[in-house]
Amino acid sequence: MINFDSSDIREILKKLSPTTDFDSSFTFHYDETNNHRKFYVRENNVKEIDFNVSFNSNFILGGLVHEGSKPDIRPLFSSLNLQNNIRDVKFKHIAKGDDFFSCLKSIKLNCFLKYFLENNLYVHYSSVNILYWSIVDIIDSAIVSAKEELQIDLGLADYLKNDLYKLAKLENESITKLFYNSGYPNIKKELVREFIEALISMFDGYIDTEEFHFGLTYLKQILKLSKRKDSLPFVMDEKDHVLIENYSQFYLRPVYMFKNSTHIFDNEISISEIFDGYRITDTNQEVKNYSFVDSQYELFIQASDIFVGLIGKFNNYINASSREKIINDFDTLTEMQLSNLKFIFDLIDRSKDKNIAFFCQVDSHEELSKMQFLNEISNSKKASRREPKKIEDQSQCSVCKITNAEIDEISDLDIHKVVIKLTSSGMCLNHIIGYLELRKFGGLIGKELLKSLKDCN
Repeated sequence: MINFDSSDIREILKKLSPTTDFDSSFTFHYDETNNHRKFYVRENNVKEIDFNVSFNSNFILGGLVHEGSKPDIRPLFSSLNLQNNIRDVKFKHIAKGDDFFSCLKSIKLNCFLKYFLENNLYVHYSSVNILYWSIVDIIDSAIVSAKEELQIDLGLADYLKNDLYKLAKLENESITKLFYNSGYPNIKKELVREFIEALISMFDGYIDTEEFHFGLTYLKQILKLSKRKDSLPFVMDEKDHVLIENYSQFYLRPVYMFKNSTHIFDNEISISEIFDGYRITDTNQEVKNYSFVDSQYELFIQASDIFVGLIGKFNNYINASSREKIINDFDTLTEMQLSNLKFIFDLIDRSKDKNIAFFCQVDSHEELSKMQFLNEISNSKKASRREPKKIEDQSQCSVCKITNAEIDEISDLDIHKVVIKLTSSGMCLNHIIGYLELRKFGGLIGKELLKSLKDCN
């Protein structure tokens, strides 16, 4: 059992997102889709190098959320006219089809979405683009190595991450082989130069285009600085070929961030095992605001399965489609498909208006902007018609021990070496969670990262 006090990291994240509401009392219901447990690169049965699952499949965890007393949604399920022998309603019972737009043909789905819009219910979800999540450490590593020569703000960093993500999709076969041959994300020091040279070689054919010129030119520059130092710190000292070890952080996060709320999960062993390994506290008070129920007896979990299944299909479509394809597909939609699409956006937008904190999206600007693009043309149409690092069972880890005064004395030339040393030498649980939140979600590096970690003591 690992003791994790969330009070400091919770306060830091609230300050980073001042418009969000993490303090009110809500009731969250959860289901998941596309949880493949791990995401890794492999040699498959026919001796080809590939990912173990499609990188277009975002991991989704979410469902329904409400305030106050629990609404009665039995009338909804009665109105769906399902077969009497269905005891546990799933997305497949509501919408048929392998792709998103086929699912939008469903009359039952239309009734489902309309009911929630008319009955003051909201939705929430965390969405993780597994390819994007797996490669952003390359950019963060290069930024650290280039810190002495270049000042790179968060906006530019996100721009570079987006361009690398787009390139990785276009050069899927090449980048998969590179990851496998280099042991990514566990690149040995003696292989750093070879890895960077191979990555930069993929820029050929793109770097002179208007779309990629600025981003790849800048990225090439900072990667060359990393090559001189034989260092990509965040993709070294990990586990060979395992890009994502598990999604435990995304299960724990809403529980400690919405500490005054109630969280109800489907009773699955893999999920309960995650929580069995932690004792979550806030200022030494145990946070026990979650429970597990059998979905067969909980309509809100069944409804969450339907919604999450729909969002999973939606993200698969967005990730696999260009803007041109989206326009062409949109022009073929029936009135029912258009109605369902409108209801999806209305439900998400209304939920965001209620509380933007209901949504956590780890994704590229490329995919998020395509989703917004579809929303905009939909409105226009309407108008015209990884295995975590070792957890130290110690009260004082290396980050705990260093003082703010000592951090201030570290030179700008040395700060990133110190960060790497401290964060790779074994951290306590508070600082592991804080490191994931502040660097990957918040994008903090250097002294700012260390000082924010200190606030998580």
